[in-house]
Amino acid sequence: MYYCSILTTPPRDQLPLLETPETGKPPRAEGESPVSKDGRPSGRPYQEWMPDQAELLPARVREVLGEGHLACFFIDLRSVLTFDAVLVTEKSDTGRPGYHPVMMTLLLMYAYSQRIHSSREIERRCATDLAFRYLAAGARPDHDTICEFRRTHLEAFTALFVETIRLAQEGGLARLGHIAIDGSKVKANASKHKAMSYGRMDGATAKLKQEIEKLLAEVEAIDREEKRRFGKKRGDELPAAMRDA
Repeated sequence: MYYCSILTTPPRDQLPLLETPETGKPPRAEGESPVSKDGRPSGRPYQEWMPDQAELLPARVREVLGEGHLACFFIDLRSVLTFDAVLVTEKSDTGRPGYHPVMMTLLLMYAYSQRIHSSREIERRCATDLAFRYLAAGARPDHDTICEFRRTHLEAFTALFVETIRLAQEGGLARLGHIAIDGSKVKANASKHKAMSYGRMDGATAKLKQEIEKLLAEVEAIDREEKRRFGKKRGDELPAAMRDA
């Protein structure tokens, strides 16, 4: 009998790997700390994670972002710059009213300062990025609308972008997002009662205007290439089969 018991019991190193001894303890709940041999919790517990739970945010998105966020700087430009050049639009009694030109101007300047040059990416961020949602006040302009606005108001938009960088420079900023600002001081001309006159431009401002024009030319090239590749689509849509878990 002793001989048979040895033959019918496999060695410990040949036991199935998935077999575990019964401990009589209930399985550990998700987020619960692992337990050491003496029964005491080992390590810190995980924070509860419920991605589908409703979240109550402050009434003002600005409180979430914080006053030091660059999006707040762009919003505050409303009381400093004059936007008359982009506010001149053709009146039409038909169709849906267009997006506010000041909102579109600030939204695009912020995006370009973050190295987000694709109009399709700006459209996506207006749905997913809190700073973009704040600047757009919840609006979601599509990429065609963004392209059309920039092309229609290219000269005025360029002038406002130059004034914004000059204003940031006068305020002592070394960078405006990812846009490096020359450390030399120049006289700012960002009064809401004045418009920049390129005829009176100094050398530093003329160079800055050239840099902005170069950036906007790159933006235009990106939008044209993405239109060739994606047509009317945004380009990052999930296939229909992948939208249902």
